Amino acid sequence: MTVTVDNASANDSGISYLRKQMNSLKTNIALGKYLHMRCAAHIVNLIVQDGLKEVDTSIKRVRAAVRFIKNGTSRLVKFRECAALEKVDMKAFLSLDVCTRWNSTYDMLKAACAYEKVFTRYAEEDPYYTIELISDKGPGVPDEHDWDNAKKMADFLGHFADITKRVSASLSVTAHTFFHEIGEVNVLVNNWLNSTDVVQAAMGKRMKEKFDKYWGQWHDIVENENEIDKVKAKGKEKEKENINLLIFVAVVLDPRYKLSEYIELVVQEIYGEGAGQKLWAALQKCLHGMFEEYRASYSSNRTPQRSESPQPTQGGGNTRMMKDVVAKRMRLNNGSSSYSSSRGTRTELDKYLAEECEDETKHFDILAWWKGQSSRFPILSRMARDVLSIPISTVASESAFSSSGRILDDFRTSLTPFMVEALICTNDWVRRATPINVAENTEELSKLEEELIQEFKDKEINENNASKSQVLGSRSKGALLPLPAVLSADCCAGLLEPAVLCASVYCHLCSGSAICYNVTLSTLVFCDGLELRMLIY
Repeated sequence: MTVTVDNASANDSGISYLRKQMNSLKTNIALGKYLHMRCAAHIVNLIVQDGLKEVDTSIKRVRAAVRFIKNGTSRLVKFRECAALEKVDMKAFLSLDVCTRWNSTYDMLKAACAYEKVFTRYAEEDPYYTIELISDKGPGVPDEHDWDNAKKMADFLGHFADITKRVSASLSVTAHTFFHEIGEVNVLVNNWLNSTDVVQAAMGKRMKEKFDKYWGQWHDIVENENEIDKVKAKGKEKEKENINLLIFVAVVLDPRYKLSEYIELVVQEIYGEGAGQKLWAALQKCLHGMFEEYRASYSSNRTPQRSESPQPTQGGGNTRMMKDVVAKRMRLNNGSSSYSSSRGTRTELDKYLAEECEDETKHFDILAWWKGQSSRFPILSRMARDVLSIPISTVASESAFSSSGRILDDFRTSLTPFMVEALICTNDWVRRATPINVAENTEELSKLEEELIQEFKDKEINENNASKSQVLGSRSKGALLPLPAVLSADCCAGLLEPAVLCASVYCHLCSGSAICYNVTLSTLVFCDGLELRMLIY
């Protein structure tokens, strides 16, 4: 039916070759016209990445502020203290983004906006925060306007993050939802395109161009395969590539929508009235053409095999033979227009489209519906089964192929094929029994950070208490005691000058630690190459 791939140019050539081979074997549906299905997640990623090229100064300032806080344990401690004073209790803590992953930018902005008041208070507590951000290399300190822009961007990217999760689902049917996701993206892009903000409008323009390239335009292209090859030879095929019509066929096979007025209006909203009408006509032609192809295929397959030799009959045999001939023609035609139109009957597709749409429910199981209606629509249900099984994203398959790198790493390259198969299967069974979220768990990370910070503080207090007790107990005996590792390398330069050094060491310890040492002129401080030590006479 289709092959879902990403947007690599090599895939276009591969699909063309595969189409020719399958056509030669006569195993294609509609001569492979709808064989190429582009990955929805990749297209969404391209649309957002193009928009983020217009990222303004506000996002850069928020990113710099987050990077400053994450670059030191003491800064994290002070930031959490400010959060406690501001009574900001968030499960998700700050996270840095990755330039090649726009969803990480969304996570960073979402978490940072929740701590807006904390950043403002931290700027008052730590002067180095402002100094570093307003330096020549810094973009500046984020102000109220910057935080407003960051909130708008986080809200905007949040919609695309939700869309990506929905189209990347691997345990549920997604083909019939593709059409609705395209409509959502179209609304989001148009809202920013028509924004009064200059940066948002520029982002919307770039995103609209990428959206139209893959989803937003309908071209009058030739249907003749020979002419298509000529166009490809001229390098113009990409400019006239249309969206795969099976995306629209899938939503028509959703009994909640069918060929309803809602679907028609959405098509016109996305493509305009003129192009929308052309697409609507092409959709109906594609739908009926596919059904006729399925009917011709499965009607002949369902014909029972009968012996060609005449069977002996008794009275009324001619009538039975005529009934068999007529029944055979009825099975072959299966309601075709040449026979059924004169009788006033309709095809399965006509009956399906003429019936009322199902009620819109949140947990509607489309596969169960078609399974229950298979006796009424035996051929159409087969067609629905094939169309609805189309994956609209390659995320699941790419993850499956990349699992080999996680199993056969540098330390486990000698595993036998049997053991590799056992590990992969067991991992899949465990994930199916207990769903595992492979995404970054910010709540767990924040708890881990708090535990590490608390452990660090407790260890420092214990070491300082132990050092103080040793100093007080050994002052009269004369002992070699370690000093806390709070002295900088600059303090080691004049260690042979006790009078000057003792005063500086005393001040440094008082400012850097809660324990004060009574260093006198009779105390000699020196460095043995590993740590600073103090000898008391």
